[in-house]
Amino acid sequence: MAAACGQAPHRPRRVLLPFYMEMPPYRLPRPRTVLIMVWDACMGFVKKAGTIITLTTVILWVLLNVPMRSDAQFSAHCSASAECAAVSAAVEDPESSTVKGDDGQVITDAEELGKLLDAQKTSYTMDNSWAATVGKAVQPVFEPLGFDWRINVATLSSLAARETFVATLGQIAAAEDPEEPSAHLATMTYQQDTLTNKAGDLLFNPATIAAILVFFVYALQCMATAGAMRRETGTWKWPIIAYTYMFVTAWVMAALTRVVVAMLM
Repeated sequence: MAAACGQAPHRPRRVLLPFYMEMPPYRLPRPRTVLIMVWDACMGFVKKAGTIITLTTVILWVLLNVPMRSDAQFSAHCSASAECAAVSAAVEDPESSTVKGDDGQVITDAEELGKLLDAQKTSYTMDNSWAATVGKAVQPVFEPLGFDWRINVATLSSLAARETFVATLGQIAAAEDPEEPSAHLATMTYQQDTLTNKAGDLLFNPATIAAILVFFVYALQCMATAGAMRRETGTWKWPIIAYTYMFVTAWVMAALTRVVVAMLM
């Protein structure tokens, strides 16, 4: 047996060779190559901004301003709103105005009061627009994140291109305060009680801002990407799957973030 085993052929031993990988020499990029890459990136953004972003912004502007409201409807609304009624009365008699500005001073200038009344009209139209209807319809979905209908509309628009989020909020803020829309964003409040906040609370509080930022980290917000996926796969199945699972992930992470930040406040 031993002799037989001794005569049995042995497997040749494998020789382990060291791993080699040739790396190309590192060189500074040529200015022409850098310029071409920068040009391609810039043209890609301009093309995106000139199509998807512009088109989405125009559509949202229309949705935020239709249906148009008559003067009679606005007068009925104004008589039921203390703030609007005060502005309307001040426009008719500026000297007896009780309307106060952001600095706490009473406004008696007729031109400024007229602008405030126009802003009230625009705000009334926007609050009863088709976009507001959509934003309020999806309120149960986004309410745990601390969003109200205005943020909801901006968030839905950002699913086409995230840059439209700022444009949408800008339109809403400019309608309510055409003189200083950016300052008005900081003072926006909840119009009614929600699951997370009460009427009168600041809309853009730390918890809500954190939820918005985290939502943007995880959500798929680019129709151009969805279009590329459609072309590559030949079906809308995978873009829909990508939008769905990334939206769910973004919602869950944003909700958790809002809870954590609210606990730390």
